[in-house]
Amino acid sequence: MKYFIEYKRISILILSLMVGNAILLHAQEGGRPILEAKPTVQLNQDQLKAVNGVFQSPRNADMYLQITTSEKGVTGKMLWNNNQIKFTPESDSTFFSKDANEGNPMRITFRKDFLGTFTQLSLGNNDQWKRVYDYKPVVKVEMPHTPEQLRPFEGLYQPQNGFLRYIHLSVKDNQLFYVQQGSPNGLVFTPESELSFYMKEQILNSLLFAKDSAGAISQVTINKRDVWKKITPAKYTIDQLKVFEGKYQSKDDEDNILQLIAKNNQLIVKQLWDKKEITLTPQTDIYFYNPEQLFSLVFVKDKDGEYSSIKILGISVFTKMK
Repeated sequence: MKYFIEYKRISILILSLMVGNAILLHAQEGGRPILEAKPTVQLNQDQLKAVNGVFQSPRNADMYLQITTSEKGVTGKMLWNNNQIKFTPESDSTFFSKDANEGNPMRITFRKDFLGTFTQLSLGNNDQWKRVYDYKPVVKVEMPHTPEQLRPFEGLYQPQNGFLRYIHLSVKDNQLFYVQQGSPNGLVFTPESELSFYMKEQILNSLLFAKDSAGAISQVTINKRDVWKKITPAKYTIDQLKVFEGKYQSKDDEDNILQLIAKNNQLIVKQLWDKKEITLTPQTDIYFYNPEQLFSLVFVKDKDGEYSSIKILGISVFTKMK
């Protein structure tokens, strides 16, 4: 099961990016070249203290970065998740980190106003974080609720742009459990109000729901940015599912072969190398899922319109055998 091991490693990385480090994503976007460190300089205490402070993101008013200093340089602490990055000085206004994110470097640059005070900083791009003098921590309080109140939010969601990606929301332990297609892990969201949810560990990660004209949950906005539409799961008859039956061989390892079997309006995935079986329920016309095992399968058409391959867990491709 080499492909499952590799998939899990990649998915955990994707998941960690989704729930945490917006700063790192901003700094690296746009396909910028890999940064190289410049010679380190020695700053005195007054020079270091000049950059101390709290700075607010221009993209999210709830996102703050706290800069503190020591003899060795500065530390940037993300106040929304308490992650920290250490930087060494290249000048009195520029600092560098070689291991900011999975070994990827980052440079932080401070800018002065006309009075000579550092009032802005940038993180490898054009975003200008502004210094604030009245920072107050973001506080969110859990709303009293029952599992029954959370049931309307359960279901399958797809991006508004129509991309073939999905998230599943379900109720577990009186919380809303979020799983992205193919991820081996889930996220737990807590209601703050009737339609707004947050993560206790990462309070700026949010879900904001909207209702349609009939009062039913129709969409969710993730982190105040991405809109996902709620969709109705597909229903197949046993005869309709038979078109998917057959054996599928891994493109990465020809010894890995899956067999798909239609049964009781569902698909059975049988791993022929160990005889393990997984039952999948249709979610859309091409997307099947097992919520207990977080196992997903997507059918892919070839140029002739035939379902000639499948994608398992969002990453491993199997081709239908003749």
